[in-house]
Amino acid sequence: MTISERLATLSEDVRTTFHPDFIFLVHPDLVQHFPARQWQKEQFLEALASRLGPDYTLDVWEEKVIAISENKEIIAILPKYPSLHAFESE
Repeated sequence: MTISERLATLSEDVRTTFHPDFIFLVHPDLVQHFPARQWQKEQFLEALASRLGPDYTLDVWEEKVIAISENKEIIAILPKYPSLHAFESE
């Protein structure tokens, strides 16, 4: 299953909770979220490295930046950023 296919299986309940003040972690069998209120880019980078490891890939899904762990097990969704440009230019 591709990353897009995995994310497409998220329930409508999960999708409606996406909010810029949180980071969402999508595991194969679990979705978690944690606060990221008023965070700057460096804080997001630290959180991603802590939760996904140092080697992850950034992409965009449905106008949200996502970070994909190297082994593709965990996907982080960052609703605050609608594009890679928005994330990189902060």
